Amino acid sequence: MPQDERKRARSDAADLANSDTGSSVIAKWRRLTPDVHEVLARATGREPLATNLRKARENRGLSQAAVAKKLRLSRSLVAQIELANRPVTTDELAKFVDLYGTSVIELAGMRADIDDAVTTTLLNLAPALVKEFDIQARIHGVLGALQAASDLERLLERPAPLGPATYPLPSPRTLTEAIRQGEEIAERERQRLDLRDAPVPELANLCAAQGVAVFALKLPDELSGMFVAHASVGLAIVVNVRDQAAQRLAIAHGYAHAVCEPMGTIRVCGKANVGELIERRAAAFAAAFLLPAAGVTGTVNRLGKGQPSRQEYWAFDAATGHSVRAEERSTPGSQTMTYLDGVWIARQFGTTYALAIARLLGLRLIAEPDRRRLLRPTTVALAQECLALLGRVRTPVSYSSASHAVVALSDLPAERFYMTVEAYRRGLMTKADLAGEAVSLSLQLPRLSESRLLEFAEAAR
Repeated sequence: MPQDERKRARSDAADLANSDTGSSVIAKWRRLTPDVHEVLARATGREPLATNLRKARENRGLSQAAVAKKLRLSRSLVAQIELANRPVTTDELAKFVDLYGTSVIELAGMRADIDDAVTTTLLNLAPALVKEFDIQARIHGVLGALQAASDLERLLERPAPLGPATYPLPSPRTLTEAIRQGEEIAERERQRLDLRDAPVPELANLCAAQGVAVFALKLPDELSGMFVAHASVGLAIVVNVRDQAAQRLAIAHGYAHAVCEPMGTIRVCGKANVGELIERRAAAFAAAFLLPAAGVTGTVNRLGKGQPSRQEYWAFDAATGHSVRAEERSTPGSQTMTYLDGVWIARQFGTTYALAIARLLGLRLIAEPDRRRLLRPTTVALAQECLALLGRVRTPVSYSSASHAVVALSDLPAERFYMTVEAYRRGLMTKADLAGEAVSLSLQLPRLSESRLLEFAEAAR
């Protein structure tokens, strides 16, 4: 093979080794020559996997055609995989593991310490982890930190952490039962922690105070996090550092496992097992824990919404012995929930916009048509931009050195922004009024221009 072609092959190998095995990657493999296939197979470490797949098949007395039929693949594809001429997707690897009755670690030819049950279990639960470079070292970094802390506690003769409260529950049998369990436990845990209806502050620190350490690691995109409850290291939640927007949700999801499942539990949370009832229960817990029903309803009511369009009041007239009826109708359009209401709830409780909309639907504050309207791609994109503009709920900041500067320490700029857009939506303000507000608001929200404010306001109509 020419020198420049070898260099190109090594470059391609690096690209392929650091990417997910999707259709584009497989197509790239098919375009390469056999000589380059050989270089790539060695460079990406696929030869051991290919050899082990062939040995596992032969040990079970199966032909390539039989394997292809059982897995609903073509025989040529199985042959190419066993020759290391074609990468293996995560789904395919999981199928091979099930068919051959082996483990991901054995097939991949990875070394795992015999006494490291946690890492071994994690790698076997999530074949996608095998594709991550140096994943064992990263997992050991988490386990090592936990073990070091445990050793120091023993050295200082500190009492062992008690861990969070636990709620022994039977495994849910239906989706309805899973959701109900998750929401009920979330409410009980909020009461125990005296959170009442307020947003959860610094979720990672709250978990740590309950004896559950929280880490962030670079994980495959299809994984949102992992949970470990093992006698050797204690309790830990690991979230995907790649998805920062959903980290609070992932931490709350892991905390659900901490309060609902016994010591010895090791779980991987991601797209592959999202439909499991245990995972559904944890998802319901996370939503209710981050977005408490009374807190969300109270926030919506403070925004002047969440009320029926017509309300009836009754009073008893002692003089006549009859009941007197009075009726009040809300201003037309005043109760319409807009994307800005979802943004407001998301930033108030520190969640994503999508989760806020889902919670509004679950609490029957919006209907299914509203959910579809509020989750249109263009609306979601605008909501994300609005969240970035307003930021999270403000915390105290230092004063500017400029003597003439006015620094809002409360959430007033965001309040004004919301009310300006809502007033324009209801026809209570004109475009000229909007322009005047934009000038004033831009002093506290520098990225807000007149044109952007108008775009936000028009989108809410």
